[in-house]
Order: sequence, then structure tokens, then C-alpha cells
Amino acid sequence: METTLEDRFVVFVREYRDHDGQVEAVEREVVGCATQEEASRVRQKYHHFGRDCVIRYVGETGGGD
Repeated sequence: METTLEDRFVVFVREYRDHDGQVEAVEREVVGCATQEEASRVRQKYHHFGRDCVIRYVGETGGGD
């Protein structure tokens, strides 16, 4: 049986860690959303609390000839 992930927009929260004077950005997945609008609302909520977030599309990409 073949299993595939559905297309979704995933919100990641960035956390910054200091390792011997060098800052490293680590991303932690927070939630997967069905639409970009929903993911944007989640990102806004985290931004309101001073958290740095990014939205990434996860799924097959189309296009091309």
C-alpha cells in the first residue's frame, strides 16, 4: 500500500542557540495547515509573542511542460 502525505503548509518556529559564540538557527515544526491563509494566521499569533516563524509548502509541486 502506498502512503503519501497530503499537500499542506507547515509553520515552523525558529529558535536561536549560541554554541561557543556562533549562533545557530533551529526550526521546530508547530502545525500543518490546509491553506496558506490558515498558516499565515498561526504565524501572526506567534509573531505577536515575539517568535520568528516561517511557512513552508510540503507536497508535490506542479508546473513545467
